[in-house]
Amino acid sequence: MVKAPPQKHGFYQRNVIAANFCGRILIRRYYCKHCRTTISYLPSFCLPYFQYTVEIIFSTLWHALVSHHSFSECLNLLKKLFENLYWEASHLQFYVRRFLANLNNIKVGLCQLLPRVSLPQDSPDKKEGARKVLHIVAAGFPQIQTFSSRFYAQCGYSFMAPLHNILA
Repeated sequence: MVKAPPQKHGFYQRNVIAANFCGRILIRRYYCKHCRTTISYLPSFCLPYFQYTVEIIFSTLWHALVSHHSFSECLNLLKKLFENLYWEASHLQFYVRRFLANLNNIKVGLCQLLPRVSLPQDSPDKKEGARKVLHIVAAGFPQIQTFSSRFYAQCGYSFMAPLHNILA
């Protein structure tokens, strides 16, 4: 079988909300002749199905879980850091709950990416384990985008993907 690179197949628009940008960007699509599907490559600062960038989501998790701020304190701090953030406490709760729900899958991915890493054991206090995982991510990767891209390449899904997508 002859290898053939995917063909360029146009663009689609996607909303992105970053620290200093709020708008639409173009995402390149490719078509594979062999499997007859289209493929899109997101920039490293994007997560599939999320408008907010990896930087904002990681900052949210860090301030909500590691810094021991209340949700209202965390929300005020994030709004100062990111001018395009118009969140309520429910946004923070969503990201924290999703991260905690994915914690075991994130640990598995980290074991594959950083084989010598010492991960926290499962404990009744899931937030304490999440804090330790966030510290490992911050120490093990030069940028959160590096972790996010490598995690996706290794596992085939985003570290913030809903569990029903992972288990399907």
